Parts: sequence; C-alpha cells; structure tokens
Amino acid sequence: MRRTTAARTQTGQALILLALAFIGLAAFAGLAIDAGILFSHIGHLRRAVDAASLAAAGQFREGRSAAQLSAMALQVIELNGLNASSAVAKVCDRADPTSIYNDSSLCPGGTNPPPSPLPESYRKFVRVQAQLPVNFAFLPIVGWKTVTIEANAISEAASVDIVLAIDTSESMAFDGGSEFLRDPDNCNPIDDCHPFEEVRQNAKLLVERTYFPYDRVGLVTFDREATLELALENGTTEADVLDALDAMQVYSQPPCAGWDLSGDPRGCTSTNIADGLRFAGTEFCKDKNGNSNCDPDEMREEAVWIVVLLTDGAANAAINAAAPPVEPDRWLCPLAGPEGQTWVQPFCRDEEFEVGPGEYGFDAEDAAEAMGYFAGCPNPDLEQKGGCAASGGGQGAVIFTIGLGDLVINNSTCDLTAYPDGCEEDSAEKLLRYIAAVGDDGDPTTDDCGGVGKGLSCGNYYFAEEGFELEDVFEAIASRIFTRITH
Repeated sequence: MRRTTAARTQTGQALILLALAFIGLAAFAGLAIDAGILFSHIGHLRRAVDAASLAAAGQFREGRSAAQLSAMALQVIELNGLNASSAVAKVCDRADPTSIYNDSSLCPGGTNPPPSPLPESYRKFVRVQAQLPVNFAFLPIVGWKTVTIEANAISEAASVDIVLAIDTSESMAFDGGSEFLRDPDNCNPIDDCHPFEEVRQNAKLLVERTYFPYDRVGLVTFDREATLELALENGTTEADVLDALDAMQVYSQPPCAGWDLSGDPRGCTSTNIADGLRFAGTEFCKDKNGNSNCDPDEMREEAVWIVVLLTDGAANAAINAAAPPVEPDRWLCPLAGPEGQTWVQPFCRDEEFEVGPGEYGFDAEDAAEAMGYFAGCPNPDLEQKGGCAASGGGQGAVIFTIGLGDLVINNSTCDLTAYPDGCEEDSAEKLLRYIAAVGDDGDPTTDDCGGVGKGLSCGNYYFAEEGFELEDVFEAIASRIFTRITH
C-alpha cells in the first residue's frame, strides 16, 4: 500500500517536472522565435535605410531640399516592404540650422563624419534615420508586446569641382553673322562678338545647374596666354561665376613686329591650349604644376575634378619652358627644316596630328598633349597607362573637350611650298579627342572616338558647328557631370 502511494507520488512529480520542462522549452522556443523576428527586422531596416540614404544622396546631387530628401527616404523604405514609423533625412541645413532636418555634425568642422581638410568645405552628406516597431509572437505572454528599433546610415553624393577653360582668341569673333567680323575692339564693348556670346550664355547654363557651396566652379581663359579669371575656392557663389563669365572678352591681338618684319610668328599666335589646361589642372591642387609638392590642405580629394575645355581651333601657341622668359624666345615655335616649316601655316605645329614630337620637334600641339596628361592622367601614386605612363602621372581630372566651328574639322590653310602634300584639315579635332580620351579614364589608348567620323561627338568630346548648338552640348555635359559619383 505504501509502495503504491509512493509510486503515485513520484508519477505526479514527474508530470509536474515534465510540465515545467515543457514550459521552459516553450519559453526558449518563443525567445528564439522572437529574437529571430527582431534580428530579421533589424537587418531588413538597415538594408532599407542604406538604400534610402543612397537614394536621398542621389537627390541631393540634384539640389533637392531636405524635406524632399526625407520624402524620398521614406518612399524607399516603404518600397522595401517596411512601414517605418518615422524616417527623416538630415543634412547640413545652412538655411535653417534649427530645422528638424539639420545635423550640425555633417557641417564643416563636424565630428561625424570627419571634417574636410579644407575649412568651410561643404560636402553632400545625407544621414537617414528611421524607426520601426517590431511586434513579438510569444513575449506578449509576459507583457512585452513590441519594441521599436532604429537604424541610420550616411551617404555622400560626390561634390564636383569644375574648371571652365574657354578659348578667348580673336577667332571667337569670327562668326560671319556678326557685324564686327573678327573685330574684338568693337564687338567686346557691346557684347556682340560671335560665336563668343553663345559660349558665354551657354556656359552659364552649366553654372546654373551647379549646387553651391557644395560644388565649386573656377574659370580660366586662354588666348596668347592663359588667365585665371576665377579661382576654384570655397565661398565662391553662383553670382561670382556668372559675373566672371560676363567679364570675359575676346582677345584683341596687338601688332606683332616679328611677324610683320620677318614672318616669325612667335608670340603672335593666340590659341594656347597648353596653358589653358595647365592653369585648369593646377586649380585642383595648388602649386603642383606637374610636381609632387601639392599641399593636401589645398585640395578636395573627395570631390570629382572636372575640366571643360572649349576652343574653336588647333593649338598654335605655347610657352617654351626651356627658354629664357624674354620675347620672342619664350614662345615654343621650333624653327626646323630648310623652309622653316613651323614658321608658316600651320603655325608652330606640324602639318598633321601625331602623338608626341613630329619631325620638327616639340611644338605647340605637343605642349597641349603634355598638359592634357598633366590635367587628366591619374595621380603619380596610381597605375599609369598609355601616354600617361610616359608622363609620370597628373591630377586625375575628368576632361570634357568641345570643338566649336568649322575650323576645328576643315582647316585647309596650309603652306604648300613647305608642305607639298597639304595639311590635315581636322588636326584640331583629333587633338581635342585625344585629350578627352586621356581625361575619360586616364588611359588615352582607350578611345571612344575610334572609328567615329569627323564632326561628330563621341566619348568626352563634343562638336558644335554653330554657337546655338552649344546649349545641347553644355546640357549633355551637365547631365554626365552630376550623375558621375566616383573620382
């Protein structure tokens, strides 16, 4: 009797232990399931916020407001299948520091992410923050029904540093429709030099697409020599750039005694593409000038560096760096051959385009190629290819070139005594295409213009036969600049 009672007691205890064990197992299973739900939502929210921050950064590149960026971020989170209770995109809100969209840590001097080395350098950072309530399956049994999780991500749209290098030589007043044909002294005062006025007005369209102060614009003009009209620096406004464009004038060629007396064109020609590229490339890294003594505090490595070079003819002028800085020896125009071929048409260059010095030595065209390497080849710490390998590296800027007018593709002016086989009519376009190939990917041997007929746009090269066609050209370049987010 006692044994039976004891057995029944033990059986009852076992049932209790089994029940407790089942409850424990159920609790562990519930915790595991709820933990899985929680971590699944955390991962999903993080991915959604990452995608939202990238999308918002893309809109930042288009100049959208912080409120619009937040709407875009929320939309992307919802497209990822999440109903976030809140999503906000924060930027450095210069206009309203008290705004809910302002995050002072993203401003110059902020701590997260680290500030730019340049003082007062604005960058296109977007921080997207979102919250999401997670409902549990088993924890509500103990009164824990839900928890709110948070995620944030920072993305950066590439800021751009653009240097416009614009030809202001006398031929920019050569449009037959102008009352003052090649007469800068009379057309400059009344802004009636053509196609130069079309250049000015359409360059403004590119500037107006730029997002100041996150993006910066500088201006270089070149004719006989280059001039830095507006430095690439922080604090420059859209109005500053537009004013600099308005102040541009076509170069008025003074009398040239050497040319008049002996036919020596040194210092008399006025399309110094080499100097235009040298000044433009130097703006990205002050005082570099092709050397390695660039001051890191004077450059924005996080920005995409862009050169837009526009000219209406072939290179025919360059500074002779190896000669004393005295006239006329300071000009690169080698005298070679029994007829002095580089002192006749085409001036200061060979009769055809070639890569590297031709039979008459290093000329104005070769100098332009060299400065194309300086502006567009990768910096010396990176692998060099093609002509860049021989140059030893450069600034790594993206270069767009624009050929304007018929002389770019049909310049038949040639001294047939010196060059009995004639001259290459489209040598100017071939030079511009070559420079564009350097500035496309840092490798001039990869040429998107290979096999493309003359007078056609290709790769980073654009051709406009008339000034009014520049509107489409600058719009195409702007669209490519502001969607290119890698350096």
